[in-house]
Amino acid sequence: MTYIQIIQLVSFTFLMSLGQILFKKTALMLSLSGENLGLFEGIMKALTVPWLYMALCVYGMATVFWLYLLQRIPLSLAYPFSALAMVMVPIIAVLVFGEKLNWSYWIGVVLIFSGIVFIAR
Repeated sequence: MTYIQIIQLVSFTFLMSLGQILFKKTALMLSLSGENLGLFEGIMKALTVPWLYMALCVYGMATVFWLYLLQRIPLSLAYPFSALAMVMVPIIAVLVFGEKLNWSYWIGVVLIFSGIVFIAR
């Protein structure tokens, strides 16, 4: 795997992570109303939140980028990089939403990075 391919895969993971953060922002906007919304009401209300459309747009771009990557990189090599989102999203959530991480998260990060390095060789 080339360095360019690795950078592309990490960029894809950043897009997916950004989408997750935007979905969380949408969910927070829905919960601000304090209403206990049912499924249909929640969907209808979500359709009024601009963050949802941004999240869907970012996910759409990530999907197109993923298709581009899969034309050039075997899935068995590319897919493990999607696990980086499990590292990035919680860290971004700490910075943006003030969430907390515990020690088991960091052990998981070490294992994920070890696996990706092992597979990418």
